[in-house]
Amino acid sequence: MRTLRKKLLYSLVLLDSVRCSGTSYNEDGLEVELEKRDAGNTTLAAPIIAVPSQHWEGVDGNWSTFEIRVGTPANVFRVLPVTSWQETWVVWGSAAGHCNVSAGVSPDCGEARGGLFDNNTSSTWENGQEQFLGLNEALGYDGEGQYGFDTVGIGYTNDTGPTLTHQVVSAIFSNSYWFGILGLGFQPSNLTGYGDPQASFSDTLFSNGSISSKSWSYTAGAYYRLKSVYGNLIFGGYDASRFMPNKVVFTMTGDNLRDIVVTIRNITATTEQGNTTLMSTPEFAFIDSAVPELWLPVAVCQQFEKAFGLTLDQASGLYLVNDTTHQNLMNMNPSITFTLANQKSGGSTIDIVLPYAAFYLDVKPPVLVNKTSHYFPIKSTSDNTLYTLGRAFLQEAYVTSHYESRTFNVSQCIFDDTASPRVIALPPTLPSSGPGSSGSGNQGSESESKHKKLSGGAIAGIVIGALALLLLLGALIFLCLRRRKREPDPPSTPPVEIDTGKRIDQPPSGQVSNYASEVDGQEKIEIQGNPIMFPQELEAEVPQAGPSYVRAVTEAGAMSPIREQKTPMAELGAEEGGLVEGHGEGYREQDDSPRSGDGERGLDHIVSPNSNTMPSLMGRGRPIRTSGSPTVSEATQSTWSPSTPVRRRGSKFEERFGD
Repeated sequence: MRTLRKKLLYSLVLLDSVRCSGTSYNEDGLEVELEKRDAGNTTLAAPIIAVPSQHWEGVDGNWSTFEIRVGTPANVFRVLPVTSWQETWVVWGSAAGHCNVSAGVSPDCGEARGGLFDNNTSSTWENGQEQFLGLNEALGYDGEGQYGFDTVGIGYTNDTGPTLTHQVVSAIFSNSYWFGILGLGFQPSNLTGYGDPQASFSDTLFSNGSISSKSWSYTAGAYYRLKSVYGNLIFGGYDASRFMPNKVVFTMTGDNLRDIVVTIRNITATTEQGNTTLMSTPEFAFIDSAVPELWLPVAVCQQFEKAFGLTLDQASGLYLVNDTTHQNLMNMNPSITFTLANQKSGGSTIDIVLPYAAFYLDVKPPVLVNKTSHYFPIKSTSDNTLYTLGRAFLQEAYVTSHYESRTFNVSQCIFDDTASPRVIALPPTLPSSGPGSSGSGNQGSESESKHKKLSGGAIAGIVIGALALLLLLGALIFLCLRRRKREPDPPSTPPVEIDTGKRIDQPPSGQVSNYASEVDGQEKIEIQGNPIMFPQELEAEVPQAGPSYVRAVTEAGAMSPIREQKTPMAELGAEEGGLVEGHGEGYREQDDSPRSGDGERGLDHIVSPNSNTMPSLMGRGRPIRTSGSPTVSEATQSTWSPSTPVRRRGSKFEERFGD
């Protein structure tokens, strides 16, 4: 047994209220960041964190158990959280044959089963009726329980967790359920009839103000990950550091006995050789941590057999794995992907990937009679209302359920021993976008972001971006004005056009040249007083392209002069009419001033800061179940409320639905 000092170090229950954030410590002594979801100025109670027992145990796998206290004086029991039920169960030590020695169980099995409860030693026990358990009867689970009321608390001591009086407790006698359970449901139980509903443990936490919403989060933990990662159970919130957020919103069904239902769109196995489709027809499946296996269609289990070389043991109904099969699967190293959605068609999907190690579980007596083995935790059923994703699936999946909104989220677990826990409280009313992206990050949604207040960092980023934009605009305006000032004034007289070929210029009205001359024996011809120059091959240097070369000017339809460049006539020492002073009207040589060649400078692209998206959240509700076998309906609307009681079936307690 661990010392009380060590238990106090590892135990943490957060009971104080927090406004925006806070700090505490988790079971490993690490600092825990507490956040409230976003409830305006509403004060939210800090979530309650149930502490794992630090045991890996079980007869159908290595499971991370949790500690609860029952009775007065309090006795500590190790139990498993159950997502599909609302009662507290402990193993009844007074029941004969509770160790089932005939199946190979040790006669001293009390410690292995998490501790034995003796109701006669508790001064606060109120005896009730003996009844059938009624949980998962359709899957072959059975057992009986001595029901009553007693004091129940979370954690190792009274100082490390909330303690609630007059809670429904069942001292069970069952070979189907090796451990006791802590039911997470918020619906009440009826032990004597509809007129006397008894609040569940979770609902009492909410009604007395210990948590701010009817919500819980759970993952089973993974013995094979890192140095073994314990399970995580939180009332009234979730730990955003334990999963990858997503935007898929799952809604609850109308069946209060089978409400956390997802659609399995397909199942795919991936190895080095490629992908193998194990399931392609969408089917509804119930998430239930009370059972270890995955209950799947017969055809799907046959695909598992073919892909992995599995063989069904007819005596036990299990896929037992011998050393040869295990080694083959280790060499294949498959990963199995479950693609989930809210409905069978349309909407977003989320992939939950399980490694082969998640399916390599141990099985012991009394599940197997007088022997132990390894097994692959899948079972087949032809009843489409019984497809179930059990505890093996929850080794890699993190589920957060929110009862007021009747929605929940399923996310891929993260295994990072360096990550600091980030526990977030959930309000009773979720954003209109619903759960799914979190910090339950699940991933956030667009509509949520529109209503989310900007943080100080985002506001500062916007201000800095705006100032930078103003500075760039000012600099651009300054450069444009400066360039305009540097541009030369337009010429006062039209520039002269220089051409190497024939040219006809229309002189001013009334002006006619009266001379004619010869150039190297050729006569210069005039038409209406305008000289006509024929092309000639002359010796001259070829001008280099550059700023001093010919430049087009559109003013006055003329060409600007070439600096220090002479016409062919001038090179021969001849004068051309209209090119020097005294000839023509207003024509003269003109120096060229360089123009600015600066191009326009592009503006930097300013991007506004992108604010964080609040994680979407999740929840559920449990409507009244109608008569007949439970069915899954795609229509999730019903008139059920969390206060609707649950009746139990069995020969010792008759369950009636409706009147």
